[in-house]
Amino acid sequence: MSFARPAVTRKQTALSDHRQTFEELCAWIEAHLEDEPIGWQELMARSGLDHQTLNALFFKFLSTTPMAWIRKRRGLGQAAALPRPAPSHRLLRTAAAQA
Repeated sequence: MSFARPAVTRKQTALSDHRQTFEELCAWIEAHLEDEPIGWQELMARSGLDHQTLNALFFKFLSTTPMAWIRKRRGLGQAAALPRPAPSHRLLRTAAAQA
C-alpha cells in the first residue's frame, strides 16, 4: 500500500525559497531591536519582499506576524532588564521556620 504525498503548492515552495532571507531578516531585527524603530517599510526595504510575503513567511516559520514577533522580542529584552523584586519577608520567615 502506498501513501500519497500531500501536494506542495507553489506558494509553499516559494516561501521555502525565502528561508535564508527570512533568517537574515530575523537576525537583523534582533540586532536592531533597541537601536531604531522597525516597521513595515524597514522590513520590506531590508528583505526586498512585500508585505504579504513577509506575513506569510512569519506565519510559516514562527506562527505569528512580523510586528507581533518584534513586540514579543522587545518585551523579552525589557523583562530581562527589569530588577527582580526582593523576596517577601513572609516567605523568608516561612522558609526559616521549615528549616
